Amino acid sequence: MPAIPMTDVMVLSLFDIVGIMTKWLIYIGVASSLGGFLMIVMNVRSIIRQQQIDSSTGAGIDDLSGYMRKGAMIGVLAVAMNFFIQVGSFAETGLSGMWDPMMTEILWQSSVGGSVSWRITGFVLVLVTTFMPVNRTGPARNSALGLLLMATLCLAYSFTLIGHSADMDDLGKWLVALHVVAIGAWIGSLIPLWTMCGRLEARSLKGVMDLFGKQAIFIVAVVVITGLILLSLLFQSPGEFIDTGYGRAILTKLFIISAILAIAALHKFSLVPNLDDNASESGSLVVKLSSKPKQGEANSVGILKRSIGVEILIAALILTTTAVLSSVLGPQSLA
Repeated sequence: MPAIPMTDVMVLSLFDIVGIMTKWLIYIGVASSLGGFLMIVMNVRSIIRQQQIDSSTGAGIDDLSGYMRKGAMIGVLAVAMNFFIQVGSFAETGLSGMWDPMMTEILWQSSVGGSVSWRITGFVLVLVTTFMPVNRTGPARNSALGLLLMATLCLAYSFTLIGHSADMDDLGKWLVALHVVAIGAWIGSLIPLWTMCGRLEARSLKGVMDLFGKQAIFIVAVVVITGLILLSLLFQSPGEFIDTGYGRAILTKLFIISAILAIAALHKFSLVPNLDDNASESGSLVVKLSSKPKQGEANSVGILKRSIGVEILIAALILTTTAVLSSVLGPQSLA
């Protein structure tokens, strides 16, 4: 068996590993914030129509606020940790280098510091919003939604300052921002949807999934279109997908994304319509899962919940791949 050239072996330092982990947590925080925002908008629209999508508990928005609050807190801590990890990596003096004042000042005044500032601002705005009465009508709700929109813009803009997007023109930067918002909202909405499978009756759950499906069509379109354009900007030829480490990593990510798209299609065209069929067969349009649902209804909801659970695991893998790509690989490996 031929020996593997040492140049093909990537040795990760402690800073690299912790940097990947903290970046993954940042992505979790961003996804929770954006996904929670999407679900709150869906819920508010339903309240306006006098049909709250999470009516079985009456606490849908409160639960979403708690979900976003946890994600934002994780995001703030991860951003701070990631910054000092980068300080230590650049200082090259071991763990003590994380607190190097000169290197801290240099990084803070760079685009890295700018990204940290925008991300902290975005997460703090999300935290503030989670304590506001979003489920009430009037100025309070409008103010909360306005703050969430500002938080979304802050978080999206932070991604245009670092990584491969930092060297792109304005079009490329805006494409990155749109891509982040779309995929963050999609991935971040999966856990709330999974949770709803445990407390909504089949007919109400179908209403939620149908409404989400309408939004998801637009979201997936944005993810695919912006992703393809960004790939065309990063790669000069198809051969680079095979001949470079970055290209092979991108192909891996595309394969994983294809898997999650296939599951999303399964939900829309098979599992969600089946909820309505089983609810009708059970002879009840509104049956809470906690009150002994019929066998067919319980099975269809259980299958959907397990499928969303698989989708969550794949989404976590996508974020892991992205963290590796943005931390230890990059377009510079194409050269």
